[in-house]
Amino acid sequence: MRMSLLLSVLLTATSYSAATAAEQPQLITLTQALQRTLQHDTTLQTFPYQLRMAEAQQLQAAIRPNPELDVSLENVLGTGKQQGVKAAELTLSLSQQIELGQKRERRLELAQHQSQLQRDNYELARLDALAETTLHFVELLTWQQLQHWASTKVSRNQVLLTMAQNRSNAGNLLDADISRVKLHLIQSQIEQADIRQTAQDRRYRLAARWHAAPDFTVVAGDLSQLPSIPALPDLLNQLQHSAALKRYLSLQRIADSQLRLTRANSQADVRVLAGIKRNQANNDTGLVLGLSMPLTLTDPNLGRLQAQAADQALLARQQQLANSELSLLVQQQWQTLQHLRAETEAIANLLLPEAKKLQHASLKSYQQGQLDLLSLMSAEEELAQAEYDLIKSQRRFHLTLLELERLTGQPVTLTTSAPVAALENAYE
Repeated sequence: MRMSLLLSVLLTATSYSAATAAEQPQLITLTQALQRTLQHDTTLQTFPYQLRMAEAQQLQAAIRPNPELDVSLENVLGTGKQQGVKAAELTLSLSQQIELGQKRERRLELAQHQSQLQRDNYELARLDALAETTLHFVELLTWQQLQHWASTKVSRNQVLLTMAQNRSNAGNLLDADISRVKLHLIQSQIEQADIRQTAQDRRYRLAARWHAAPDFTVVAGDLSQLPSIPALPDLLNQLQHSAALKRYLSLQRIADSQLRLTRANSQADVRVLAGIKRNQANNDTGLVLGLSMPLTLTDPNLGRLQAQAADQALLARQQQLANSELSLLVQQQWQTLQHLRAETEAIANLLLPEAKKLQHASLKSYQQGQLDLLSLMSAEEELAQAEYDLIKSQRRFHLTLLELERLTGQPVTLTTSAPVAALENAYE
């Protein structure tokens, strides 16, 4: 299965003829919107710096203890035989701490897992940013189609008003019926204006994802294209490789590494010393050798070890609960998608054709004088409601699919094969 489910619905970029902006609205595809988000999202911009910090931590973890130079001068500036520097003893030594218990290796291991955690966090943030942009894209696409729906509804009401006025001129219709038709027309026009303004707001919300004013008029897409839904076992298998669960694995590895490092730090290090000693009184020079190691009568990290062991168990439990919760959510979203697909197909294939049939039959009967105006208006409203319900059902399908992709950690993309003319009409 491809990395994205929505990729099969809404990413085929529409080919456009060269035309001036006045003749054709400026379009943006989801691919372009996602690219802009990746380039300018505020959260994503911080991760290169955090990755560099993690690399610096790895460099720091690899540093070995530096040797120490020690110079001491004894038996000077005293009295009697030790007056001045006659009996001075000068010692020059070099000492080196030797780390035991593979402390350096444990530090490097911990730093590497912390660096991987930063990459996991980036992947989660990237998927969230792409999903958020896609959400705004789908919302704007929905309001674009609602604009077309509102425009069609106003046109039908205007036709109805013209027919009613003609019948009124012939004396076959009351003034109250004309007022009722005008009322519906005005309501439709107000609704159309509200939808147009909401679409404008959604344009700015989408462009805000890359911190810029919208330089596009419409988004390219087609909500009516519903992709096939993978089998539930395939989705659950994808979930096991999702960024969310991988992050828990990185956290578990960090906890294991911290525990091993703490155990290594509980082992005392050895310090070796070598140097020369000069006795001025005897005019003698000799070597100085030394070895020191703390006596760990009690473990200095006993409390830390217990706390880290508890943290390790807690992470394992959290991972188990997260896996169970995400699995249940995937199953719930999958079932919702099945229902929404059936609902959308029922509206498109059963309800909408029947509403159109009723509207056409009512219009014909009204023109023949066999139906009253109120019944015709009711049929018009039934058709408008069926068209509205279809758009909303398609929107819910795509948003639920988007949430499913978010859970499984798949990249989120949208495609379109809608002709330019359809998009122009959608934004009238």
